[in-house]
Amino acid sequence: MIDFFEYFSTGLYGEGSTGPVDVELIINGDYLDFLNVPYLGEFEEGITEEIALTKLEAIFAGHSRVMTALKKFASKPNKKIIYLVGNHDAELFFEKVRERITREWDPEGQYPSEKVKVIADQDRIRYEEGVEIRHGNQFEVSNQLDFQEPFIELGNGTKVLNIPWGSIYVLKIINRLKWHRSNLDKIRPIKVFAFFGLIFDPVFTIQFISLSIFYFLRTRIMGQAQKKKSGFSHTMKMLSQEKTLFLDLDQEARETLDADPSLNTIIMGHTHLPMHRMYSNGKQYLNSGTWTRMIYLDWRFIGEPFRKTFVLVSLKNGEVKAELNQWAGNKMPYQVYIG
Repeated sequence: MIDFFEYFSTGLYGEGSTGPVDVELIINGDYLDFLNVPYLGEFEEGITEEIALTKLEAIFAGHSRVMTALKKFASKPNKKIIYLVGNHDAELFFEKVRERITREWDPEGQYPSEKVKVIADQDRIRYEEGVEIRHGNQFEVSNQLDFQEPFIELGNGTKVLNIPWGSIYVLKIINRLKWHRSNLDKIRPIKVFAFFGLIFDPVFTIQFISLSIFYFLRTRIMGQAQKKKSGFSHTMKMLSQEKTLFLDLDQEARETLDADPSLNTIIMGHTHLPMHRMYSNGKQYLNSGTWTRMIYLDWRFIGEPFRKTFVLVSLKNGEVKAELNQWAGNKMPYQVYIG
């Protein structure tokens, strides 16, 4: 990843014939994985700004070389970093968290910064060339964030994050049980894992399903620990969506593109599945995938691949060129991804 940042801020992407090359590094959510960082040994669901800042410092300490590389990237002429919120980093709703990240990556430690921008007031960015970038979690009911009301205020005036069911699922179930099955948080789709687990690993799987039902009832029916009850229609929509085994956001992307004549390219993440779909009307959907090792039980992507995919977009003279690539290394920095 450090080599990746270096490559796209030097050489061909450093200085061009007309001066420094404009490069925006867009971090499309879930980069700083707050959900997998404990606070005083526990995975708290009532996340305050203090807890969020403590988690952030742990992330910085654990990945200091990468943080230095990001600051180095931003220090180059005409290089910027844009960070969108995903469902694993809702802590970015706290202004002090955004400030801390910005000061960490800005070459002068400034906030606000002209070089680093953390966006938390909307779930997407749009370019006039017809390119839209979203994390993608807003299409999935169980992982939707509330950008209008990102916090819940408790009786004592303390604000905690208004996190969705999917975040509680990770905090209270996945993080607890992965100590017994270390790859649990990397398996996709989890519903297929549960089905076969009842046959091959019944004791653990029953424990997993029981915990899931308990926390679902607790958060969706009886109300969250923050005392905010969930709407019945919202819960029914979530249950209906859970019937889908494989989430790749292909249908959602196509419907979004069809509904907006000015939109020609939509880019998402969230699903961890690298994907490039070209539709008959010339519009396209790209998913950047993940740089995390995953275990796929979807027969289209079966196995444990480590792809390191990314989307490279060139905007020039009103034209859009978008590619799904795979980082290879210094000798051959990247190649077109073929899934």
